[in-house]
Amino acid sequence: MESSATNLIWFLSGQVPVGTLIISIFADLIVIFVCFPVHECAHALVAKLCGDDTAEREGRVTLNPFAHIDWIGALMIFLCNIGYAKPTPVNLAKCRKVPVRTANVLVSIAGPLSNLLMAFILLIPSRILLVQAVNQLSETMYLISDMLYFAARINVGLAIFNLIPIPPFDGYHVLASFLPGKALYFMERNGRVIQIIVLIVIFSGLLSIPLNLAANWLMYVLELPLSFIIK
Repeated sequence: MESSATNLIWFLSGQVPVGTLIISIFADLIVIFVCFPVHECAHALVAKLCGDDTAEREGRVTLNPFAHIDWIGALMIFLCNIGYAKPTPVNLAKCRKVPVRTANVLVSIAGPLSNLLMAFILLIPSRILLVQAVNQLSETMYLISDMLYFAARINVGLAIFNLIPIPPFDGYHVLASFLPGKALYFMERNGRVIQIIVLIVIFSGLLSIPLNLAANWLMYVLELPLSFIIK
């Protein structure tokens, strides 16, 4: 899936139709104004359930997108299909309802799981519209179906991206909950260097194949039950 910025360049050069550009732009808007808020609200809500009201006091237990949007992270969605929202503040010391390591795992995994849930929810109307588009030969239904599918695909990509086990991603906090002390100390001490190296590898494209394979597999898993139910 190409980014909106790439599709815009190709559209201006006459290499893609306007429908493709519209699909990518509206899919990005769905991610920024719906999926990012759900992701961050999930972190905040689970933290609250574990006993930490830090995010709640900062107004983050909400689906209001403007409470969560980071405009640079939103711009990155348009530029490269990967972006971010404002990090949700969490104080694990206040998570007294469950052990600290359990709270760390639960709060961290809530965001990526919400992305996968959003992807599945988006795939339902996408599949329904696709079936109707085939039956009625409707270009409009095809367009909306593709838009929803693209948004679902971006959500899956965000879930996988956030599970990369380096700071400050959610995957690191999950991993940190299981690391022995010496390994955790090494990661904390060298976190910035590890982060820079991994980000260079990611944006160089070296991880694009495994990340895309993982995203394609998850999309297949999410779509499989719908293919039997919605025909």
